[in-house]
Amino acid sequence: MTTPTYPAIDRDARARIEEALAEAAASRQRQLDELSETAGDSPAAAHRASVARILNDVEAAQNRLARGTFGACERCATAIPVERLELRPWTRLCVGCASR
Repeated sequence: MTTPTYPAIDRDARARIEEALAEAAASRQRQLDELSETAGDSPAAAHRASVARILNDVEAAQNRLARGTFGACERCATAIPVERLELRPWTRLCVGCASR
């Protein structure tokens, strides 16, 4: 079994990631609050589900950051480059695993 190796994230990068996650969570929550729950409207339901999924991913990333497990690929356990984490901080997979 591979032992996860978490990337060293410097203080400035961590602050940017925390801020980006907080902004993403607030934005997705606002979107959910504004979207209606119209039964039978498949496109609206799909959009709502997509926004809810991203919000769940963002909250999971915030939890990983708090636990100290943030930054490791959930599939292969290798460190996700900080540059990728700054672009999409809720990502769970490294580029290699995400492309499979």
